[in-house]
Amino acid sequence: MSKIKKHVSALGPEYSEKMKSRYAEKVKPSGKIYSKTDRRENRVTADLPAESLQEEKNKFAYQGGCLCGAVRFSISGKLRHVINCHCGQCLHTHGHYAAYTSVDKKEFQLVNDGGLKWFRSSNEARRGFCQECGASLFFERLGGCKISIAAGMLDSSKGLKTVEHIFVADKPDYYEIEDDLQKFSQYYNR
Repeated sequence: MSKIKKHVSALGPEYSEKMKSRYAEKVKPSGKIYSKTDRRENRVTADLPAESLQEEKNKFAYQGGCLCGAVRFSISGKLRHVINCHCGQCLHTHGHYAAYTSVDKKEFQLVNDGGLKWFRSSNEARRGFCQECGASLFFERLGGCKISIAAGMLDSSKGLKTVEHIFVADKPDYYEIEDDLQKFSQYYNR
């Protein structure tokens, strides 16, 4: 059986100690505690192409719009995961249950609203649709700080997933909900 040898520098132990002390002299800690913001600001971006810089800046950016393009929007914030709504209003608005995500209104911007029309569907909410192609795009609680967006209107749904069903008691008989996601009889603002 061979014995395991302890690693010894070819130049001797004095040389190794000398190099350690030289390294320690060059790299002295500043004592500053760096935050995430500091690290973000100190990130080297000079060698990145302009497209990569824009992607980095808009890490959670989404765009979307209706079928004909008369309504386009841009989102700069992180979207909530998708919730499937089976309420009677969504059934009549979409022709089937609706899959909605949402974002803070301050992170939502209409890029083209030429075809946008709002319908006040109740005393508490309104729905936005395209008057040109008929696409149902938005659900907004009056006085609320968020806007819900029909998930199918997004150009890319990367990173989103469906997490629950709401108003399942209103579901019509022609389909079943057979997944293992949480199911609620109403929607509780979380």
